[in-house]
Amino acid sequence: MGSKIIADSSALVSLGFTDDSNHHKATNSIADVNKAAANLIIPQEVFAETINVLGKKIGHREAVIFAQRILKLTTFQIVSTPQVVVEEALLKLSSLPASVSFTDCVVMATADEYETKLIFGFDECFRKSGYSMPGA
Repeated sequence: MGSKIIADSSALVSLGFTDDSNHHKATNSIADVNKAAANLIIPQEVFAETINVLGKKIGHREAVIFAQRILKLTTFQIVSTPQVVVEEALLKLSSLPASVSFTDCVVMATADEYETKLIFGFDECFRKSGYSMPGA
């Protein structure tokens, strides 16, 4: 497999919600991920947040269908967050603006753990912290 890309719920929700303003952008980015034969790493916190948000936006049934599709994709890998990453995420949270969520910090700390700067996510905090979107 190629490079590692860490997923954030901002992009996964956009991917699963066709009326989302970033749906087209998310679809194009996933095409870039597939072309690069990259692994999309999804922290468990991100997976849970994505399904919760989609459940509210499009309903539980559709959110479950989206989740099941994700689980079947071999290029998508849901990972548990080890304590060292949680601790690093808390350090990041303590030094970043209040607009940055703990889940965003988990995404960045996971990227650091996998030694990648690629994050499949639309939150501005990623760019401001030195990470980039695949294909950007």
